[in-house]
Amino acid sequence: MRSLFRRLAAALMLGLSPQVGAATDLTIGIPTETTSIDPHYQDLGPNHQIRMHIFESLVLVGSKQEMLPGLATAWKVSDDPLIWEFTLRQGVRFHDGTPLTAADVVFSLVRALDVPNAPSTFKRYLEDMAEVVAVDDHTVRVRTKRLVPILPNSLAQISIVSAKRTRDVPSTSFNGGAAAIGTGPYKFVEFMPGSHVTFAANADYWGGAPPWSKVTLKLLSNAGSRLAALLAGDVDAIAEVPTTDIGRLARDGRVVLSQGPSNRVMFWAMDVSREKTPFLTARDGQEIANPLRDRRVREAISLVIDRRGIVDRVMEGLAIVTNQIAPEGFSGYTADIGIPPVDLQRARALMAEAGHANGFKLAIHSTNNRYINDAKAAQAVAQMLARLNIDVTVNAMPVALYFGAARKKEFTFLQVGWGHSTGDSYVVLREALKTDSLNNYGGWSNPEFDRLLDRANQEMDLRQRNQMLSAASKLAMADIAVIPTHDQVNVWASRKGLAFVPRMDELTLATSVAPQ
Repeated sequence: MRSLFRRLAAALMLGLSPQVGAATDLTIGIPTETTSIDPHYQDLGPNHQIRMHIFESLVLVGSKQEMLPGLATAWKVSDDPLIWEFTLRQGVRFHDGTPLTAADVVFSLVRALDVPNAPSTFKRYLEDMAEVVAVDDHTVRVRTKRLVPILPNSLAQISIVSAKRTRDVPSTSFNGGAAAIGTGPYKFVEFMPGSHVTFAANADYWGGAPPWSKVTLKLLSNAGSRLAALLAGDVDAIAEVPTTDIGRLARDGRVVLSQGPSNRVMFWAMDVSREKTPFLTARDGQEIANPLRDRRVREAISLVIDRRGIVDRVMEGLAIVTNQIAPEGFSGYTADIGIPPVDLQRARALMAEAGHANGFKLAIHSTNNRYINDAKAAQAVAQMLARLNIDVTVNAMPVALYFGAARKKEFTFLQVGWGHSTGDSYVVLREALKTDSLNNYGGWSNPEFDRLLDRANQEMDLRQRNQMLSAASKLAMADIAVIPTHDQVNVWASRKGLAFVPRMDELTLATSVAPQ
């Protein structure tokens, strides 16, 4: 009976309808491959959905981005507001049978700060951590350098690994699955790059044995191939259903659709920092000074990008029009930032005023396998910019190559999608737009924006913090630091007989699927 209650509680935390006693296989078609099994190697969505099967964090992120007890059952700020204390769940064991202790948590938080040769570590979530100590086997104390109001949200992104099994394993080996020993509901079995990742149920999971005895996440990067595999019965569910097929699938009795709003905002970043930029010339190919540094040119581009048209025609209505970084309901969102109407006359006047009535030649970059209809959206934007006499070439690239080049500032005008993984807009605003951020791909900089973010990061009063983030958002959008277009809506499809709980963070997890 105790086991039954534990399983029910765990399922409710994950938003599922639990099925006690069920044991079968589950195969899910996914569009984008993980780059590593090491949960601290790269902060990417495809990697998160792998790690959350095998590993767990102190704080659990629910399907609606709510923060729930995970490996920590409770947390609090001590009398000293720079010190947080986390109480660990007792009775938790790693997949090799060793018990979880505070020493594993300390090791994991320190390791995640700096994994050798990692392309993008989790330092952004931990940079304010001054010290982490094990008070006893089940108590961890974190001292921060400054006030950090959302420390639990940040620690929800950090997987806890086994210190014993991980300490001496090279990161290159861990990438392939060596030492993939977690406390999660599934055990790592196999990673075949370009093909699949396989897990087996953790029968001794502290929340009760999961409903699927074996789980396979199968890479099917082509949307048509994913759908065909579902209809043929080769997979049980798929992520990122092609928007053009949703109407037909809704009438197909073999298929169940599940959809929900995403926390991911899609926007275009522009090189505003360099006098000469690599993918922009005069229409005759001659080198010119970078016109994107002129706010009037950026406003003109924003005014010809038809956001509603992108949502209606490219996204088939499955997106939410926006002109700011924070989704509605998240900190930093402000109703004062409206959606600019398409205004070709004013846009052309601004271009002429800036000395670019004849336009210029521009190559824009996007992914072709990362976001919903990413390459299609890029083609649509290219057509819109043509109305300003901008001769646009679209370069759509695989995600494996894209972000490394973006961080090296190799692009001039590029598509970006940021998910608000902490349930708060601070991290995205900081990463996308703060002066010293590696992920500020356009190099936009504003001292007042930086100051507001720094103040917000130390404000424990969440109402005042939200006001600071909103002010920062308004400042950035007034200068057209980036051009947001839409927030994604996520759609999954599964075979009849399965219930799929959509997640705002877009992750496709076996724990979100239950037999009906």
